[in-house]
Formats: sequence, C-alpha cells, structure tokens
Amino acid sequence: MRRNLLQRAFDTDLPDDKTATRIMGAALEHAEDFGLRRFTIDDVARRVGLSRVTIYRYFPKKDQLLNALILKELRRFLTRVDKVLAKQPTPEAKLAEGVLFCLTFLRGHRLLNRLLRTEPELILPHLTTKAGDLLAAAREWIAGHIRVEIAAGRLALPDQDVDGAAELIARTVLSLVITPDTVLPLDSPKARQRLIDLYVTPIVRSLRP
Repeated sequence: MRRNLLQRAFDTDLPDDKTATRIMGAALEHAEDFGLRRFTIDDVARRVGLSRVTIYRYFPKKDQLLNALILKELRRFLTRVDKVLAKQPTPEAKLAEGVLFCLTFLRGHRLLNRLLRTEPELILPHLTTKAGDLLAAAREWIAGHIRVEIAAGRLALPDQDVDGAAELIARTVLSLVITPDTVLPLDSPKARQRLIDLYVTPIVRSLRP
C-alpha cells in the first residue's frame, strides 16, 4: 500500500545530526527568502558555510534536499497540531482549537506564503486541481482523530459519515489558507470565540451521544 504524504512525514528517516540540521535550516531560510525556482545547492552551501561536497554527502540531489525539507516541515506541523489537540478536554474544543491552530500556522508559514505570493505556478496546482492526494491524506488523519473521540464515547457519528466530516474540515482549512481574504473573524481572539460559539460548538454538540 502506498504511504500517503502525512505517513511519509513521520515514517521517513531524515538526517538529523548537527550538520544535516544546519543544511536544512539554511535551505529553508534560502527558500523563504528567494523561492524555489532558482534554488541551488550552491546557494545553500554559501549560506550555511559548507562545501558542496559536504552537502551532497547528505543530499546527493537538490530534489532530495527539498523533499527532506518538506517532510521535516510537515512533521513539525503535525506534531504541534497533535499537541494542541491533546490538551483540549472536549470534542468541541479539539475541533475549534485544532482548526484555528492549523490556520494560524499555515497562514503564517513563510515558505508557503512566499510560494503562494511569488511562485504560485509551483504550488497552487497541488493545492487545487491536483490536491486529491493531499486531501486524502488530510482526510485520513482527521478521521483518525474523530474515530478516537467516537471510541471514547464522546461523539456519536456513524462510521460511514466519518470520512465525509473529515473532508469537510480539511477542505475548509485549505480554502482559508489559499484564499485568506474572508469576512470570517479569524484575527481577533474575541471575534474568533464568537465564531466558534455560533457555528462550531453547536455542530459538534449535535453529535454528542
């Protein structure tokens, strides 16, 4: 079975010694500053102060470095989301705080915003017309969290509806990330809480046993 993108983020062994961490840090900073279209190993070598030979020892091809960078950032994102969800005492809080964290993290991600702003042709297809694999991975991950709540007796939702609910959440987050202009009050804590009280809490409460 092919592993989805989120599974690969956790399962792939990434170089994690001090030098590899420096290389990936420099690569991320350079991509944030200049994008990916003209991204080269030479640029990373100059920024990190290492030779090309040293970098190639860890990442023989540029694509391998970029892939490692993407997986590392995705792992960081998922790990932080899971920590946020683990702290919430109710399904309502998990949904509200989880969605808000995802929006805050992704809308504030420098590399993602850089690509959306200056190189949309590189990333927008993977978030729109070719986003099937991404949505499938997100749906599976969110559905896993929903099923945990069902198994614990905190939600009552037929299993046949779990994937649909998960996909609605994933599509909502994705839409608000790639099209940030909205009348929804996401920037003010007080207004966000009103949004949650009006729309999020009643939906989840209706699914309580």
